[in-house]
Amino acid sequence: MSLSLTSADLVRLEAASRTLTSPLGAGDPRGWLAEAGAAVRDLIGGTGVVFQYPTAPASYFSLDAPHIADGVNDYVQEVEWDGTRFSDPVVDAWSRMRRARRMELCSWDINLGLVEGAGLRMQDAPIVTEVLQGQGVHDFAALMGSLPEGETMVWVLHERRGGFSFGERTTALLGALLPSLRSGLDAVARLGAHRAALDAVSDPLAAFGADGRELYRNAALVRLLEADPEGDALARAVGSLGWTARDLARGPRGSLLPTEAVVRTARGAFTLRTTALPPGLFGADPAVLVTVAADLAPEAPTPEAVRERTGLTLREAEVALLLAEGLTNAQIADRLFVAGATVKRHVEAVLCKLDVASRAAVAARIVGLA
Repeated sequence: MSLSLTSADLVRLEAASRTLTSPLGAGDPRGWLAEAGAAVRDLIGGTGVVFQYPTAPASYFSLDAPHIADGVNDYVQEVEWDGTRFSDPVVDAWSRMRRARRMELCSWDINLGLVEGAGLRMQDAPIVTEVLQGQGVHDFAALMGSLPEGETMVWVLHERRGGFSFGERTTALLGALLPSLRSGLDAVARLGAHRAALDAVSDPLAAFGADGRELYRNAALVRLLEADPEGDALARAVGSLGWTARDLARGPRGSLLPTEAVVRTARGAFTLRTTALPPGLFGADPAVLVTVAADLAPEAPTPEAVRERTGLTLREAEVALLLAEGLTNAQIADRLFVAGATVKRHVEAVLCKLDVASRAAVAARIVGLA
């Protein structure tokens, strides 16, 4: 069955594929699966998505349809090495038939045919009548894969039968995403140890594949980006260098490749450097590592810390910090909502108590008091 996709469809398809193939960019595999599942849901026009992940606390989980996930979990009898066993006999039979056929795609209609072909009835399955239909779900489609620990599923739901944006072509479109899911699961299985190793490194860094796609950013880089109000700009610079330096991972190409960049934010300067990683250090393919060295401006101390360590009053400490920022008396008066004469009196007291001869010397005197 041929698929005719609009430009908007192609954008959503690319977003879903890219997310599925980027499992190391999320905080943990479940977070990646949830992000990828949301992209798949948006692509085919679902109303919710439920996930199966082998190492999750519960066999099934969901961010936007937790009542469905909870209902299915109520029927999970046990998790076996080759899949999940259900107390619902119809669904358990379907699950075993699916695994025997190595099915990677399923839908309401596909499952209906499989169950009825075995002489069973979908309406005899409490999961269908009580959990799904009983809570307003009348259609679904799913992508399935596996990890060494067990099965993985992205199960997209819809409130209306035949309600997916692509109708009967939905499973064909999901089939186009199967290689991306396989790639993502393969990366999780092979690179999980590298994730832990990179998080153990105290320096901020990110790894990029030979195609320039970010594979992973370690915990130190995540903290650094979160602490900087301009963290988004720094993250873009890291990504840009990883992309433009991707040929480092491919070997010589006869041109000088970027290996360093400097980014400045209000917090300070950041030097970004690239290193080529040979195959085997970060999976089977070569990769590029971008490290971030931070030269941060000293943090300004609090007025309380200045008061405690210098003997200034709290108001004088506030004036001293504003002097250290380079503000004039008039600017300080505006900031503190006081008269200019009051500021002048506080400035004179600050210079005297800190034993400095000029306003410019105040900053050097209070640096390091944080």
